[in-house]
Amino acid sequence: MRRETKDRILMGVMGAAFFLNITFISLYPSTIKELAVIGYLLLGVGFLLFILSVVTLRSKGNNSLVEEGIYGIIRHPMYLGGMLMFLSHPFFSQSWVVVAGSVVAVVCCILSMCAADQRNIEKFGVSYERYMQKVPGMNILQGIIQKTRHKKT
Repeated sequence: MRRETKDRILMGVMGAAFFLNITFISLYPSTIKELAVIGYLLLGVGFLLFILSVVTLRSKGNNSLVEEGIYGIIRHPMYLGGMLMFLSHPFFSQSWVVVAGSVVAVVCCILSMCAADQRNIEKFGVSYERYMQKVPGMNILQGIIQKTRHKKT
């Protein structure tokens, strides 16, 4: 199967999971309000990462390797943001359908992220491989620590 077809299937599954989750969250909202607070925190952090990645990519363009801004801390802020937003859904509804939809969507995000690394290696070659060694994929805490240590030296 061609890579573009796999990417479309993964995106389609994520879209279906999102639609299913939102539908069930509307039908069966959480009765535990404290859980919703955690959900809003995850949703907010995920949305922030997603927006930061979009803004950074728009300012740098698609045809160059972007290592500045949020991409200097983690390689995949958009995927991490998406995963955090999907992981927030079960806090808004404790329906097993929402939990299953979130798990499926996160797995799709991880598979898409791995495919993105492969595409970027093909596109940028050794430069991207060095970038992969220097910047963690999704571990934002490790990325922040590395960034602050690098600034001190």
